[in-house]
Amino acid sequence: ATLNNIAGPITGFFTGPIVGATSDGLTSKFGRRRPVIVTGLVLTWVAGMFFTLAERIFPAHTSVYFAAPMYWVMDVTINILQTPHRALVSDLASDEQQVPMQVVFVIFMAMGNFLGFSIMQI
Repeated sequence: ATLNNIAGPITGFFTGPIVGATSDGLTSKFGRRRPVIVTGLVLTWVAGMFFTLAERIFPAHTSVYFAAPMYWVMDVTINILQTPHRALVSDLASDEQQVPMQVVFVIFMAMGNFLGFSIMQI
């Protein structure tokens, strides 16, 4: 359990700068951030499906050995998804709007986390 609790900080420490530098260098007709956001969305969905289906894919006593690493993979994909969102806010907001818009971004993230947690309690 402890190793899974530190998944977020460890994966964020490495994933954030790599994804940020990658999205900074993109030259796409869809923009610098949007292709990375879509890729992160698809990868998060795939990782989430594998994570939730671990018990159905593997026998009960071995499914945890697949689910635990998939938890880390999901953490990486969520970081891939969140990093360009923050950078997109920085790209689109003026200098005066930077701090308020980052606060709005964090509030929306918190509301999404709460909503996701609440749905799982149903």
